[in-house]
Amino acid sequence: MPEHVDFQKNISPIALADKILNAAGSDADEHGFGLMDLHEKNCSWVVSRFFMEMESIPTVGDNLTIETWVKDVGNVFTTRNFRISNGQHKVIGYSVLSWAIIDLETRKPIPLGSLSELNRFIVEDEIPLVAPTKVPDIEGDIANKFQVRYSDIDLNVHTNVLKYLQGICDCFSLDFYSRHVLKRVEINFLKELEYGDKGAIYYEKVADNDFLFKMVTNDGVVVSRSRMVFEVK
Repeated sequence: MPEHVDFQKNISPIALADKILNAAGSDADEHGFGLMDLHEKNCSWVVSRFFMEMESIPTVGDNLTIETWVKDVGNVFTTRNFRISNGQHKVIGYSVLSWAIIDLETRKPIPLGSLSELNRFIVEDEIPLVAPTKVPDIEGDIANKFQVRYSDIDLNVHTNVLKYLQGICDCFSLDFYSRHVLKRVEINFLKELEYGDKGAIYYEKVADNDFLFKMVTNDGVVVSRSRMVFEVK
């Protein structure tokens, strides 16, 4: 759809991430542990780490298929794999997300033993991506600023993945995107962003086409660390 593509007629990273999250939500709903199921117990899913790598970027007219399944379940975190294919059934990308369940009152993680049925849906189907790892810290220079407004707030009364991703994507110009293709993005979510929060996004080029970021509130709280890797067209 037109609202999902950028000025080059490619799907935007934000729209693609949204589709990945929706695929996870649909799969969880189907198996009885979706967002609304958890809200009935006064708890909810939150993303801890996001990792996406694309071999090629979908464009106007492409039909996408996103497969997803539970890879493993630990004490606090569970990992979910994704396989992204085009209309010709060719795999064009993968994603891995780590999730936790938080108590909506205390905002603290809940041991996943309280959702033991998750283990029944583990699928032994590997993809060529490892689980998301820790993104290094940087000093960096300010490349963007942010403010959390009404439209950024989700059912968990905090900002979802897309606000963080949009913030780092907007650090680059149209000219940069006309000459580069995003191949990989990683985000470590460290703190919740809430309504009214303001701050800055710092970035640092650590290698050719390889950039690190951190989002910091005006109070000095680091809320995320991220990485974007591009390829020259």
